[in-house]
Amino acid sequence: MKTLEVLRSRKTSSFILSLLYIALLSTATAAEPRKLVLARDAKPEGEFKGLVDVVVSPGFDDARVSVSVDGNKIAEGVLAPFIIPIDFGAQPIEHRITVTAVTADKKRVQWQTTINRGHLPLTLKVQPVDFANRLFEAAVTASDDDPIASVTLWDNGKSVATLTAPPYRFTLTPEQLAQQFVQVTAKTKSGEEAADFWTAGGEVHGETLDVRTVPLFVSVVDRNGATKDDVDASLFRIIDNGSVGKILEVTKAFQQPISIALLLDASSSMTFSMKQATRAAVTFVQRTLKEGDRCTVFSVRESPRREVALTTDRAAIEAALTNIKPSGRTSLWDAIASAERELKDEKNRRAIVVLTDGGDTASITTFDEIDRMTKENGIPIYFIAYGETSFADPQEISRLRYLAGETGGFVAEASSQNLQAKYGDIEKDLRAQYAILYQISDFAKRNQWRRVNVQLKSPSLVARTIRGYFAQ
Repeated sequence: MKTLEVLRSRKTSSFILSLLYIALLSTATAAEPRKLVLARDAKPEGEFKGLVDVVVSPGFDDARVSVSVDGNKIAEGVLAPFIIPIDFGAQPIEHRITVTAVTADKKRVQWQTTINRGHLPLTLKVQPVDFANRLFEAAVTASDDDPIASVTLWDNGKSVATLTAPPYRFTLTPEQLAQQFVQVTAKTKSGEEAADFWTAGGEVHGETLDVRTVPLFVSVVDRNGATKDDVDASLFRIIDNGSVGKILEVTKAFQQPISIALLLDASSSMTFSMKQATRAAVTFVQRTLKEGDRCTVFSVRESPRREVALTTDRAAIEAALTNIKPSGRTSLWDAIASAERELKDEKNRRAIVVLTDGGDTASITTFDEIDRMTKENGIPIYFIAYGETSFADPQEISRLRYLAGETGGFVAEASSQNLQAKYGDIEKDLRAQYAILYQISDFAKRNQWRRVNVQLKSPSLVARTIRGYFAQ
């Protein structure tokens, strides 16, 4: 009985050892690189990916062999037995391989071989085909196994046209072309996506090449308007006056100190809302300002008043806010002009936050003057339009949206129920800003207005920043 059990045990052990040997043999075989033989008359079959031993058969033994893949030289002067290990990547992609063999007596032969034919990578290139008629075409390639499903034209994060069959041609509107920027994406059947941009070259307006380094603060939002603070630096692209800027650095701006001008409408129309407005502004200061940040407070009245100069003293800032008493008319442009002058020479990150329940009614400063001033200083302006019924003239709210859009801010329409939340939206935006340093080299005149366009290589994201600046 014991002898039978021993035999069974030995057979079981032998079987397990056999399985282990087969598994190890299979692993060792799988680990060996696949061989690709390149001869003048041979056409390789099958798919090649990963590490491959490329064996060249030039037809004579005394040669020196060079190999290029897709125009890039991989090896040069290789002697017999002409074995070159090449990593073709994780996926089988079509590659054009060029082999050059030269003998000792200078006899030279060269041929090309294509492997993984039909397995093209996803590529996209946008170019104008008839610029005068605003016609652009997207040239695409994709694998036979994963063909192009759609090509989409985008405008400021919104899809404006989608094509599902070639030729992928788009006719831009005059307004789209005026932006000197075209963004297109291509998507395959499996969902893989590629993006490309076209930009027009800026006009030459000078005699000397100007190399400038430009700092920029940028906010990023998704299609729903939600602020994003986790955007990869590689997604940013900057167009400065039609030329692509070289991005030198992208960092989170929140750690940089900020100087904020806080403007509160203190006209007589705010009499019954002042208490709630100041309470919301105080909470904004408490939540937004960190150590080293500075703030100034202006009351927007018939003659704007600086309630407290730029300071880091939280108690002084809160006292200035709570002591504001409403009266008179609204000199909104004059108050913004005063805030611009207060922040003009600040080296910190800067912002102007304005709460108002109506448009300007008493300023000496004209809208055109404030437009020029805000563009020169490049300080983002955030407006809280308090009480929608107060803006009886649509032009009033339109002007606020224009100034905010030109400077990289936004307009939030608030009521008594959501005022604090609207201040919170501005706080989130300031916390999530990116500081971008870029370099541009072109011809420019002093005081020339230069349009800035920040784009992201993702159709679901939109950048918000100044629309331009005056060259110094």
